[in-house]
Amino acid sequence: MRVKTVQINWHDRLPIFSVDFDHSWQGDGWRFSTGGGDNKGRSWRLRRPQDPLHEAQPVEFLASLNRHTAPVNVVRFSPASGRLASAGDDGVIIIWRQVDSPPAALADHLEDSAGKETWRPAAMLRGSLADICDLAWSPDGAFLVSASVDNTARVWDAREARCVQVLADHSHYVQGVAWDPLNEFVATQSSDRSLRIYRWLGSRSRRAGEQVARLEASHRSMPAADGRSHRQRLFHDDNLASFFRRPSVSPDGRLLATAAGVQRQPADARNACFIWARDRLRAEPVLRLAGHAKPIVATRWAPCMFAEAGAGAGAGWLSQGPRMMLAVASQSAVSLYDTSVGARAVGLMDGLHYAAIADLAWAADGSHLVIVSIDGFASVASLDQPTAALPLPLPLHDPVPEAQPASRPAANPAAHKSQARKRVAPTLVSTL
Repeated sequence: MRVKTVQINWHDRLPIFSVDFDHSWQGDGWRFSTGGGDNKGRSWRLRRPQDPLHEAQPVEFLASLNRHTAPVNVVRFSPASGRLASAGDDGVIIIWRQVDSPPAALADHLEDSAGKETWRPAAMLRGSLADICDLAWSPDGAFLVSASVDNTARVWDAREARCVQVLADHSHYVQGVAWDPLNEFVATQSSDRSLRIYRWLGSRSRRAGEQVARLEASHRSMPAADGRSHRQRLFHDDNLASFFRRPSVSPDGRLLATAAGVQRQPADARNACFIWARDRLRAEPVLRLAGHAKPIVATRWAPCMFAEAGAGAGAGWLSQGPRMMLAVASQSAVSLYDTSVGARAVGLMDGLHYAAIADLAWAADGSHLVIVSIDGFASVASLDQPTAALPLPLPLHDPVPEAQPASRPAANPAAHKSQARKRVAPTLVSTL
């Protein structure tokens, strides 16, 4: 594994809040996008190691996306096409599409024409009442779910550019969302110390006005490890100095990884990533990845699966099937996990940045990982996978069990009035 912090002017030396790869791109190398504190999204190309320019400068600038009026907190490519969704503090979601470059005479008058690509807004989704922290696409690219500091997650129809449902069950900022690649559930994480899982109903034929998602499970605590103490909280409270709690679902849909986990012991390593199994979404987590020195802000599964390594088969998280890779980003380090070798990290990248990590993303074949930080820089990790990536489509698994009636009524949305918000400078987090 080789890691390099790329010293280029990513976002005018302002914080980088998000990164994502375009897994449908057919060009040479890998295309990815970043969102930052300069109110812009930017598109980049990661050169292949065989490229003569890779060692000197592994990243090439492609385009700038300039329609936002406030910091861009999240960028996400559609898994079904090359469209890109971006959102941030202006509360607007912009869906971008790549277009042919304008004529040279016109390009001189366009602010965002200085690049090898040209992107234009295909749709603008308005309706969020406050800053948007995170986004996730449905696997077919037809819908989006957004996380906002108005205490709601909103489901959007990307084709009709409208909000189709407001998920108002959280009582504090919603800071992370994830969509099941098998299109059966959506997960949200909030600074109210909860994880909520919704059954996705939108793929079925429904009448106008009917809900497209239904609350399936809610998790705040679990029994203490000693069996005698009171139930222990699963997640950090709203004092956690981070804007993001980004969960993710494994490429086969079997495992859900969460951010901002906390445990009572040991005192010097209380931070953990909790894992839920697809067939036990209403039960307690099936695995904890502990030992992180600082709180976890993002998790990201490699988008592909890998052939089994042979040695050590059966000793991992799953009894059978291809192995998968998970990257867990705390505020100061990134840990890598392999589902075929147990719950201990197989790699650790620490001391990369002078301020908190905000997001990370994998290349389509799992060979590279890009890590971004609020110090205004990004690092590129190159990984030598022991086995080859397997082609998609993914295998099918049993659907999520039908939900039971909720044990408590959903909170009154009228009670979720936005509190007075002040954007706390992330640099208050201690540096390395």
